[in-house]
Amino acid sequence: MLYFALLSLIPIILGDFNPFSDDDLYSINWAGPIDFDKLKLENEDLDYVSVQTAAYEKYQCVIPESQASIDASRKATYNGATPDELIQGLFSMSSCSYRIESYWTYELCHGKHVKQYHENKELGLQKPKLQEYYLGRMDKEEDKKTTKSDGKEETQETDVKVPEKQKSAEQIIKSIKLDGLDLPYYAVTMGGGSNCDVTGQPRKSHVMYICQPNGRGEIYQLKETSSCEYDIIVLTAVLCQHPAFKPKDPPVSQISCHSVEGSPTRPTRLTEIQVESEISLEQEENEFPSAPSHTHKGGTHPTSTQPQGTKPGGSTPQHVDPRPETKIGVQADKSLLRDFLAGDYCIHGGTGWWRHEFCYKKHAKQYHEDQNGDTIIYLGLWDSGKHLNWLQQNPGKRPKPIGQRKSVSMYYTNGDVCDLTGKPRFVEVKLKCLKGSNQPHAVSIYLVEPQPCEYVLGVESPLFCDILDKADDNGLLDHIEV
Repeated sequence: MLYFALLSLIPIILGDFNPFSDDDLYSINWAGPIDFDKLKLENEDLDYVSVQTAAYEKYQCVIPESQASIDASRKATYNGATPDELIQGLFSMSSCSYRIESYWTYELCHGKHVKQYHENKELGLQKPKLQEYYLGRMDKEEDKKTTKSDGKEETQETDVKVPEKQKSAEQIIKSIKLDGLDLPYYAVTMGGGSNCDVTGQPRKSHVMYICQPNGRGEIYQLKETSSCEYDIIVLTAVLCQHPAFKPKDPPVSQISCHSVEGSPTRPTRLTEIQVESEISLEQEENEFPSAPSHTHKGGTHPTSTQPQGTKPGGSTPQHVDPRPETKIGVQADKSLLRDFLAGDYCIHGGTGWWRHEFCYKKHAKQYHEDQNGDTIIYLGLWDSGKHLNWLQQNPGKRPKPIGQRKSVSMYYTNGDVCDLTGKPRFVEVKLKCLKGSNQPHAVSIYLVEPQPCEYVLGVESPLFCDILDKADDNGLLDHIEV
């Protein structure tokens, strides 16, 4: 792609366009000759600049509307739901998101609470010991309760801040820099958590919801910014319909330049440079034939400068808005997959009495949440040696040849003892590629019990589609670099 600053054109007459500003990025479409006087009569607010090359070739370049102006117009004409109303769509789902780390598990129930907990499973205990701390709460009935570090509750005023409905979202929306993007976020502060041993004050969490078209409430990042105070970044699609929550990464706008006074459609020297570049690239390809060609991706062909949707010779300035709305999604997918393969992120599923949790190379379990306490049954624990022995005894469970794989299997054993058989439970976990889903984070989990306390746990997701062929001969994936 060619940018305005690289053409060495000499500006003659300037309007509101500032060629020395790098706030906006532009590409140039050489649109050919046109009746420019007629064009100015048809467009009273036309913004343009007259330029001349060193070879005295003259062009009239139409400047598109600035991104700031477009954003302002979108916000001014937006009459949809307020940010508060949009976020309530997530809160009303009564859903929870989890982040599994080496010791702590973090639970964010949207619009309710944030807590961290650790299950200490000891032999002989039907229910594991639970160590937990609330990092913040928003439950109205619990607003005046906090939990001490010893697990007892005391009554006191909390610091729960629920943003009031705002008519002008622009005044309250802030942005955070993430993966090179300025991302506006919806802020929720949850106070009234468990008392902190260090500060003596209740724990507090600042939850930042950012727009991600494929987001389903995932915890993208969780940091303890100071003692017992936490910043949590959450991806959600519910905010994306509001223009104020679009990523603030500068798009590339198109400038249409028209030749005047018999000048060629494109500057002569520019065409010569591109031809020289093509010859150079062809020589490199001939010298290194095994190297992949990037000629077309670089936009060096003269015919590649005409963007789709633009009529040849057209003069109407077109704003090309390839906003990287999915860039953060790609990074989130990679981060999620890395955490999963490291065992730091667990997959949850199930809608009936039992819910299921699978942590890669850690465990598979089923659990039921109840007011009187959670019931947890471990279906199997990871043991690499027993997994390899299982493959030797069942060679048909090894991965199929590359290109034919639809799933890989792993063996988890030494689960909780079964009352019917008197033996530890075990489970075969099958990771499958889920194709045809428009939700990259979608996960489908099912559990089959062919024999008493012998299970097959199927975990399907689009996240697995690109890594199944990279599994080793034992079906393991943790060596993969994402």
